Amino acid sequence: MINTGDIVISIMGHDRGEYYLVIECDNNYIYVADGRLKTLDKPKKKNIKHIRRLGKSDEFIDIKNSGDNFNDVKLKYLLKKWRNKCLNQTL
Repeated sequence: MINTGDIVISIMGHDRGEYYLVIECDNNYIYVADGRLKTLDKPKKKNIKHIRRLGKSDEFIDIKNSGDNFNDVKLKYLLKKWRNKCLNQTL
């Protein structure tokens, strides 16, 4: 089950291998952002079948609940940490 605040990786499409944060969920689609090409203001619509869930971003949830401003710069930093974490686990 995919929820808002999850970190996902694209497994299909021209963006295969990209890390995203789930911004919003529908029945068959999610809206994701990476802070670079797909910003928080203009998220990408992605089919749920074309992504794989990596985990929940506690940092995003904390920022959102505290009322602090979450922006694209913070999102890029957050996804960079997840990318590094996942790469270190595979080595």
